[in-house]
Amino acid sequence: MAENTKAAGKGDKSQGRTWWDGVKAEFRKIVWTDRPTLIRQTIVVTVVTVILGALISIMDAGILRVLNLLIR
Repeated sequence: MAENTKAAGKGDKSQGRTWWDGVKAEFRKIVWTDRPTLIRQTIVVTVVTVILGALISIMDAGILRVLNLLIR
């Protein structure tokens, strides 16, 4: 029974190493974008987020006013 525990322990370590080797192999496949593209995409995402946040805020305020008028 003790031998089974030791064998399972060794399998866990080699399995973890195999998993880590797989992770490293996948990271080597990643194509990273260049700096200007990254900056441009970050600006676009930030602007779209701000615009959508403002639209949601305006809609929320409008719905709140309509509900307050209906309740009174």
